[in-house]
Amino acid sequence: MKVRTQDEAGRWFAPERLSARQSMTPEGFLLCQAVPIARTGTLVYDESELVNDDGPIVQGGAGGIVTIERNPDEVFRAETIASFEGKPVTLSHPDDFVTPANWRELSMGITQNVRQGSDIESDLMLADLLITDSVAIEEVRSGLRQVSCGYDADYEQLAVGRGRQMNIVGNHVALVERGRCGPRCAIGDSEVAKTTDAKPKRTWRDRVMTAFRAKDEAALEEALEGAKTGDEDEEEEGNEGGKGKTADSAALASILKTMKSMDKRMADMEAEVKKITEDDDGDDDQDGQTTDNLLEPESVNKTTKAMGTAYTGDAAIMTDLRSRAEVLVPGISLATRDAKVKTADHICSCQRAALTTAMQTADGKTIVEPFLVGRDLSKLTADQVSAVFVGASELAKARNNNVGTRTTHVTKDFGRAPLSVDAINKANKEFWNQGRN
Repeated sequence: MKVRTQDEAGRWFAPERLSARQSMTPEGFLLCQAVPIARTGTLVYDESELVNDDGPIVQGGAGGIVTIERNPDEVFRAETIASFEGKPVTLSHPDDFVTPANWRELSMGITQNVRQGSDIESDLMLADLLITDSVAIEEVRSGLRQVSCGYDADYEQLAVGRGRQMNIVGNHVALVERGRCGPRCAIGDSEVAKTTDAKPKRTWRDRVMTAFRAKDEAALEEALEGAKTGDEDEEEEGNEGGKGKTADSAALASILKTMKSMDKRMADMEAEVKKITEDDDGDDDQDGQTTDNLLEPESVNKTTKAMGTAYTGDAAIMTDLRSRAEVLVPGISLATRDAKVKTADHICSCQRAALTTAMQTADGKTIVEPFLVGRDLSKLTADQVSAVFVGASELAKARNNNVGTRTTHVTKDFGRAPLSVDAINKANKEFWNQGRN
């Protein structure tokens, strides 16, 4: 007669090996070993994610962005590691923390053998996840690989836009589409390579920066397209066979679309500036002869309403210039154009002045410097200044549109599941019933 016993000799009995880090128990539970569930370093939050009843915990920087430091002393603190031991595995982050009241509904497995990684994984907190729910097992086997921790923590303000995370206490580990720690914190299929003689592969980011510095538009577009279609798989360490696009494909497609749109707008502006410059130089009347049949010019009365009005075609460019300058430096006052100065030179001067003023603040530097790529603003040509000016103003607009902090704060690193149709219908029904009462 077979008798089921617990074998203390080994931590796990999972004889059906699916891959280097995944295996099945006799009951059909899925064992995922050495899963990175957290890492040290910095994490980026929106200011609105770090608030409590008293308001912001950490004051955000430009665009409300907060960079939180997570030091090894805190991540690998004995209490922190112990707090994750035996905690439930969930499918996405629940609305509330897992408690005895909702554990039966939310738990899809357990977290065990929590420890610090070694060698190249020394910055990672590893754990073995035993997935016991059939739906969750199917999700993992179908590609849901990234994980995200739910935990309590204290936060300390270090500077505007920077803080430190302390006293981390774990509650659950969620299986998510995309976690804040990125693809490093994901269920793997293979062992980590430990060879040191392999030459690092050039990433798509390296290729983009090289093409940008060389002003090679074709190479830049090729690099972005290559990243969009997934020809570089450095972001997919936890995915089977490199299937599908990279995690950043949607963002890259959006960036490429925006860059193409900016190129067209800049080309239109340059054409308008060229037309105005030709008007300034008097190129329209090459022979000095009029083309009409009037012998005498008509006399007109002077009007003060027309004094100081820019000539044809200039108004739209100046309006766009002032609008972008205001986004970069709120309240800026641009110099008045000297009649002896060409419009193109005046525009370049105003753009350079706005960029210089913006870079006098820390927030302004973070907006402008990515477009300078290490170059000296004072030495750029008019075309280069225009490109930096337009790019920086677009980035500033995007950050302004996204502006939206807790000492002890419940943290969920992305991955909340969308509401189901039944949940939406239930909420609508409750809302309308309240109206009748």
